[in-house]
Amino acid sequence: MATKASGQLQIESHIEAMAHPLRHKCWIVLHGREASPKEIADELNADTALVSHHVKRLVKLNCAELVREEKVRGTIRHVYKATRRVLVDVDDWNRLIEENPPFASHLLCTFMQSQLDDFRQSVQAGVLGSDDRWNITRVPAVVDDAGLDEALGLVDRFEAQLIEIVRRSAKRRDGADGEAIPISACLSIFKSASR
Repeated sequence: MATKASGQLQIESHIEAMAHPLRHKCWIVLHGREASPKEIADELNADTALVSHHVKRLVKLNCAELVREEKVRGTIRHVYKATRRVLVDVDDWNRLIEENPPFASHLLCTFMQSQLDDFRQSVQAGVLGSDDRWNITRVPAVVDDAGLDEALGLVDRFEAQLIEIVRRSAKRRDGADGEAIPISACLSIFKSASR
């Protein structure tokens, strides 16, 4: 069982991993599949050296690890994968609420802001709405306690299935010149302040 001190270090490294938007996106890619910094940079349309820096930082934070090194045309290709989920687990969250409630609130807003930023950037770039391949759904509802638990379980199943879709897609694209289509998925279920 983790001690409070080691648990605090774990959540601090987790939060630092998410603190920089590009580092967070790199971690998300590595959560879905194994990849090199070059592959991540291509997928995120980012600078390879900057991505490499953030991936190495994820390794130092124990959020990612080097899986293998491969010789490719006279250079070494480093392939990484995530070692921890890109989520704050329940124990870490409860500890954070207890020890630093204002920061917990700030972190919640940061999580949602990243989704809003993805939305805004997609609209501004003329991507979202340019065809019929998108979905935005809002379902305000009233449930009982068991219904809330069922709904939260639905989010867990959605995430697990999406991770599998990402893995299968990466496998199909591996070695092929198939288009890498960045997506953003946000399925939130929470108790609201009003009915």
